[in-house]
Amino acid sequence: MTLNSTELLKFIKKKKLSYFGHTKTHESLQKLILEGKVDGSRGRGRRRKSWTTNIAEMTNMRVNAAAKAAMERESWRSMASNLFREKELS
Repeated sequence: MTLNSTELLKFIKKKKLSYFGHTKTHESLQKLILEGKVDGSRGRGRRRKSWTTNIAEMTNMRVNAAAKAAMERESWRSMASNLFREKELS
């Protein structure tokens, strides 16, 4: 199976959305880490794009709305798998 760069990027984004749905539906250490705040001062320069901001951009939803949507497992799975298929058609 050979993937070109756009197919690979779509595959990675799909897996990222699946993992987001997984972490939101379970009470786990991963969920605490992803939602937690780090103590200390912020570094210099432009802020790095956060993981949750990346999820919001991929889904065109706010993070809170995406988290609520992820709680509905079946609808989240179908949305995550069909999200990039819809963008190909348009």
